[in-house]
Amino acid sequence: MNMPAQPRRGFSLIELVVVLAIIAVLATLALPGFRDQVLRSRRAEAREALQMLQLAQERFRSQAPRYAQRLEELGHAATSRNGLYQLRIVQADRTRYAMEAHATGAQTGDRTCRVLMLSLENGSVRATGFDDHGAERVDACWPQ
Repeated sequence: MNMPAQPRRGFSLIELVVVLAIIAVLATLALPGFRDQVLRSRRAEAREALQMLQLAQERFRSQAPRYAQRLEELGHAATSRNGLYQLRIVQADRTRYAMEAHATGAQTGDRTCRVLMLSLENGSVRATGFDDHGAERVDACWPQ
């Protein structure tokens, strides 16, 4: 008595290895791009923090004969909202100021915009950024 052949169930080892190889290739191609996009999106936190400091500086200046020289004078924290950037006032006097946001923690992997800067001089606001080698990267750090 011959028994009818039963349908094959499951996957063979070769099929599983091929699928895993395809997944590994896709992950290798997609992961660096995803990581770069996450780092770029986090730069918005630094820009937001510097713009909030800019507003605080203008409020301070409206009531004092100079711009604030310390974050404490503005009542502002030394880090950005999620702690990805360390904030500091580099220079401030009666007519100008310069403020920086330095990447910290997980954001130090952002080699393109390690430092973002916002300054006021001669009545003109200037936004810029610097990579990990100190080269200026305005378009990458402050996109229009």
